[in-house]
Amino acid sequence: MAHIKKTQMPKSWPVPRKGRGKRFVAVPSHATSKGISLLFLLRDVLKIAKTRKEVRRMTLGGMVKVNNKVRKDEDFPVQVFDVLNLDKAKLNYKLEIVNKKFKLVEVSAKEADSKIVKIIGKKVLGAKSIQMNLDDGQNFLTGEKFSVGDSVLLNTKEDKIVKILPLKEGAKVEVVLGKHAGEKGELVGFEELVRGRNYQIKLEDKTVSLPYKTILVIA
Repeated sequence: MAHIKKTQMPKSWPVPRKGRGKRFVAVPSHATSKGISLLFLLRDVLKIAKTRKEVRRMTLGGMVKVNNKVRKDEDFPVQVFDVLNLDKAKLNYKLEIVNKKFKLVEVSAKEADSKIVKIIGKKVLGAKSIQMNLDDGQNFLTGEKFSVGDSVLLNTKEDKIVKILPLKEGAKVEVVLGKHAGEKGELVGFEELVRGRNYQIKLEDKTVSLPYKTILVIA
């Protein structure tokens, strides 16, 4: 796990870039635009621990889960729409984008068992079996029809697919990257390009053209 100065943090991170306190923060082992480390969330955001040592004691003690799975590495990266489960405190937080910044939003126990993830790949393994590759690194075998770019609603407690959310006209989407991150809208059309296509998203006050990698179907 690397560290950077607070003044160099991505603007989407939910703590002040200047002021008193620690000058350096932990950087997750993947793209900083997509998530934050457990260490950073527990120590710097929720402030339920003061030091890395205290966070490590919590994780090694099995007190911290992400999407209902125990995570013992304090540097584990929590991505957008992941749920942080603190069973001992009976608290659950979903990492969302609010006003273009990451924010831990408290959710109910029922909501904590659900997660929406983008489908980024597929592989045919047999006549009736297709491997679904998800943006968070998970893979599922399914007989359901789906396309790359669709989203999937998962039950993380039972580790199963609940529903496929197709990337099609009329779909409700959320922008997850770029200057419109955190905004929600409706897919109203397509813009064909030389290579691939962009998606026309009707936001609250305008319509924008975005690549599929920047949007997530949410309904």
